[in-house]
Amino acid sequence: MQETLDILKVINDVVLEPNLSSALVILLLAFVNELIVVVPYALILSGQLLFLNDGLTLALLAKLLVFVAVPVGLGSALGTIPSYLLAYFGGKPVVKKYHKYLHFSWDNIEKINTRFKGVWYDEIIFLFFRIVPVIPSLPFSLVAGFFRMRFWPYFVLTAVGLTVRMLLTLLIVGVGVSSLSELLLLIYNK
Repeated sequence: MQETLDILKVINDVVLEPNLSSALVILLLAFVNELIVVVPYALILSGQLLFLNDGLTLALLAKLLVFVAVPVGLGSALGTIPSYLLAYFGGKPVVKKYHKYLHFSWDNIEKINTRFKGVWYDEIIFLFFRIVPVIPSLPFSLVAGFFRMRFWPYFVLTAVGLTVRMLLTLLIVGVGVSSLSELLLLIYNK
């Protein structure tokens, strides 16, 4: 029980009092989490905003961007590379061999691939799906590998998309917490 409380205290300090050393810890945890898909860390990190004493300020939001969102984006992008490479180099043989377990076949992938023309807005669509907070990251890493997306656009769009996703999650939770605390103060003061 005490270990769990200690872990929660560390997570709380990392988010509410972010600094360079906590950013490195977040980067490492995001990398590991993306590799083995442990927990919804974006919600755990943003959930710490529930313990804010003051409202969400612009200064805190800037610190959260630099010391939380960017490390999460970079760490997560690094963590997606093995999935991308697996799909890129082993895609067709792996899908043909395990299509019963994957619930899709290589023909399904080729049908979807015909809808993408290799134009600039394909990457915008990819970025949009990386930004949406409720969509898991793994399928898009695999799809990018299957469709042979070039590595650097994949990596940059993934890092930017997952950074924006984390910032949006922090912003949504932070604004929600601030609004809720203001509402409770208004009710309490009546």
